[in-house]
Amino acid sequence: MQNFITRPSRTNTNEFGHRHEDSFDYNEFKNLASSLITSQHQKEWNHLPRLTQILLNQNLTVMFDGVIIKEQCTLYPNVLKIDNHYIQLSQYQIKRKQLIHNNKKCYLLLLGNDIMLFFSSFDIQKHWYNQIKQFCIMKNLLVKYRLQEQLFQDFYSIIKKKNRQQFSAYIINKQQPYLEHTFGLLHESKNHSILKIKRIYEDTNNYVMITERFEGEPVFNFLLENIQFMEVQVATLIYQILLLLRYLNEHQAYHGNINALNILINRESQSLEIAVIGFIYYPFKQGDDISEYLKWVNLNKYCWSGFEENQIPGIHSDLYQLGVLLYIITFYTKINQDLKRKSDPYKLFLKYMKELVIKYELIDETIEVLTQMKTPDQQFVHVFSSSQLDLIKKLLSNCSLSDALTHQWFVNAKQKAKPHNQRQGLPTLKTIIELKEASDGEASKSQTKRFSIQSDNYDSMDECPTVSYLMRNILDYEKAPCKTHHS
Repeated sequence: MQNFITRPSRTNTNEFGHRHEDSFDYNEFKNLASSLITSQHQKEWNHLPRLTQILLNQNLTVMFDGVIIKEQCTLYPNVLKIDNHYIQLSQYQIKRKQLIHNNKKCYLLLLGNDIMLFFSSFDIQKHWYNQIKQFCIMKNLLVKYRLQEQLFQDFYSIIKKKNRQQFSAYIINKQQPYLEHTFGLLHESKNHSILKIKRIYEDTNNYVMITERFEGEPVFNFLLENIQFMEVQVATLIYQILLLLRYLNEHQAYHGNINALNILINRESQSLEIAVIGFIYYPFKQGDDISEYLKWVNLNKYCWSGFEENQIPGIHSDLYQLGVLLYIITFYTKINQDLKRKSDPYKLFLKYMKELVIKYELIDETIEVLTQMKTPDQQFVHVFSSSQLDLIKKLLSNCSLSDALTHQWFVNAKQKAKPHNQRQGLPTLKTIIELKEASDGEASKSQTKRFSIQSDNYDSMDECPTVSYLMRNILDYEKAPCKTHHS
């Protein structure tokens, strides 16, 4: 980049608040500004960042690499591009300052202690500050927010003290790799299954991601509570995740860590509303070292497909992990109640995944049972159809995203779903769970309870007719799957 040597027209004031007929010593001003920052920045991308939506674009005076320059500055989600330099904003704190020189005000934004942006007015400074701040790291979370309740491991409901607005807070260990790229992906994503980031705070060991409020819990927690899903609900859950993967694939991205803890279901909603967390994203190129990624996600041997040696993560590995998730839901068996009382769900999940063995012969044997119109093993309450089991096999065998989205199981589930002649207010998942808890003492006399779901937000599903239909039309099974349900 070139040193700042250009002069604005004599009729205007410059960024430093001086008219050009005024005497102004740039070297003196540079020395004054240099006292606020270090001479050279160190925080750039090791890999070309994702550049999508342009938020701001303006020719600004900046102090960068120890010189005052004038360059085109472009703001993207989590990226500030200065000339050909890409600054990852999620590594920085941002501050507003005013610098007085020769009784004139200059308005500044400081990124960390090594980049400075100059503005000619308070309003322009404020506009850039508000746009950049949403991507930068903030301090002192508890000054502005109050923790309300821990919903599950590392996920809280919180409230903003100033206006009592409610949000969710998701704690992320700073040791998690590729966080700058992951934050960039989450900031730019506009998908209803991805929680919108409001702010990111930090303490010594963690980042705290403030998001829109979501009252939900992981799929694994529902399995622990022995909540029994209907086939249309499981199909809708898997289909929504596939739609998210399609969205990510269209944006040259992927999730990287799909499991039963990172898929959340809203307990309060009467629709099957999900949110997906736990992203670990990095734009690997073939030949890149992925050992750090594997170390972080490899809770068990089934977190990585390993179809090809030296294969890098991508949508194909997401599909494999989704296959593992569907296998877990389908063949989940109850965990000992004493063990449940002594352990929190996160530890139980780690133990469950460590001991998990995917039995391909069990899948084939169950398909054979269903083909012969027999009743499958009663302990597997989420075995519904042979097409469901066929999808598991395909997801675990490197199928394509398009093949998964058009799989026969979703077609069959859509055909089975019956429109309700009269729309009735169905109990929320929370209500069903409360009823289930109240009747636990009579569990031996009653069937396992199932919860019903209806959708009140079909309009957002218009692009996805299959999932829209599934969520509009619920087949309310009151008994275990019978022979007519096994297609």
